[in-house]
Amino acid sequence: MAEDLLDKVFSFISGDNEPASDNKILLRQVLREINQNKYAKFYRAKSEEYEPALAQFFYDIYKTIYPVRAFMQDPEKLARLRYIVIEAFMDKTTKEAVRRLAPEAIEARAKTTAPRELIVQLKEELTTLSDTFDVNRIKTANRCYNLILAFVQFVEFDFFILLRKFDLNLTPGNFSVPPKFTTVQGEFLVQDLENFQKISHALEPSPDWKNVFTIFTACQIPAVSLDQWNILIQNLKDVKNSGIIDLTLQYVTKNPLWMVKPLIPNEPAVDVWLAAKRNEVQDYIAKIVNAQRNAQIEVLATNIFGTSDITRLRYYTDKNGEIYRKKNLETFTHAAGLNYLLAFITEYIDKEIQELCDIILIRGQWTSNPASREMSDGFHKVTELTEHILDLDNTLSEKGDNGARLRGALLRVDRDKSQIRYINSIIGNINEEAQELITSAAQALIIVGKHLKNLTDDFQKSPHELIMNWKELGYVSRTPIGQRIADAYKKINYFIQLMQFFSASP
Repeated sequence: MAEDLLDKVFSFISGDNEPASDNKILLRQVLREINQNKYAKFYRAKSEEYEPALAQFFYDIYKTIYPVRAFMQDPEKLARLRYIVIEAFMDKTTKEAVRRLAPEAIEARAKTTAPRELIVQLKEELTTLSDTFDVNRIKTANRCYNLILAFVQFVEFDFFILLRKFDLNLTPGNFSVPPKFTTVQGEFLVQDLENFQKISHALEPSPDWKNVFTIFTACQIPAVSLDQWNILIQNLKDVKNSGIIDLTLQYVTKNPLWMVKPLIPNEPAVDVWLAAKRNEVQDYIAKIVNAQRNAQIEVLATNIFGTSDITRLRYYTDKNGEIYRKKNLETFTHAAGLNYLLAFITEYIDKEIQELCDIILIRGQWTSNPASREMSDGFHKVTELTEHILDLDNTLSEKGDNGARLRGALLRVDRDKSQIRYINSIIGNINEEAQELITSAAQALIIVGKHLKNLTDDFQKSPHELIMNWKELGYVSRTPIGQRIADAYKKINYFIQLMQFFSASP
């Protein structure tokens, strides 16, 4: 059939006649091929009608596959088929790995296994699962699954609607009364036959059909027998190889170059399933990691502030970021960290550390001016961040540049998808600025903390090496100066650890 079509194309291109005349010549050639075809009984060219013999061909198919149609039209049962097919090609090791990676199995293991150890186990088992599917096994499973998809789309073809055009009295699934088929004008079957050609080309004789029907039997699918199916496939192949349906469609549509584009399933079932399983396990690992992270944050925040629920900003908050998250947009990823930072500066740095630094840096007799200057610079870098943090927050207010832009874009985003990139860009820049502020604060506090640690050690030394008048400083401090510095270092160290959770990109 393909060679015949090429001959027609070359004849059409190289001919010297007018296009209309060329078309007539090609149609006459099509007519000759129909008349000489072994299935010429399907079509009466003189009256351009399809004959009852074609209806009988479709009726035999319809009668054979009818019992399985109900099952194949159940979406839930079809959804399970992919896993059933893949499971059919699993060995014992693979099945055990799948069992251990099932959500309920992971939840049970989580009750008796330390989170860190469970994460290691899950990663190893995920690698084992992927490795058990070699190239040949993947190809065989995919081939079997795609044959099932081809089977499904063939079974779902509406043979009854097509047959009803040959016999208006036909009733669905009633095979006790022989049909009385009549001829049908060709133009009324063009769409039906075209759709049939698209899906029937995906069916070919193959030894892999044995695997398919073994799975059908295991699933108790009321399918046809393998022997019946092989006969049906051979008949389909014979009709397809004859080219009769393509030829009649060319003649009916008066388009001698008409040809169908087959719908041949080609889904990488194993790869899709493995990717889904991998994502499922990785999501669980992320859940464990996130739970650990949140627990550590809560402990550190409670040690520092007495509570982990800290909100000092008005606009850049986790709560305000929810509206974007719910629309699958960028959200405020560093809101918690920046709120903690503002609270730490205003409630601790600007008060306790400010007072302590006044005593140490102004009244203290340092043996090294560079050391005292470095500590002073670190302290002032932190306090200067307050203004920048508030400025960032205010840009998200109703009158702020970012707030007005985001509010307007959010109103349009459902009908104008270009606003998605715009919103994400604005929020992304805000998050980047918040991250820079957090990182800058952490770096400055590390410097301050380093010097507080050195001063704590120096206070206990005799003779002192950094500050010479510790005794005098003790008189002006409302609490013992040595313990006060040690407490300040401890709190700043806790806060630096807290900021490490927010200084990197999420």
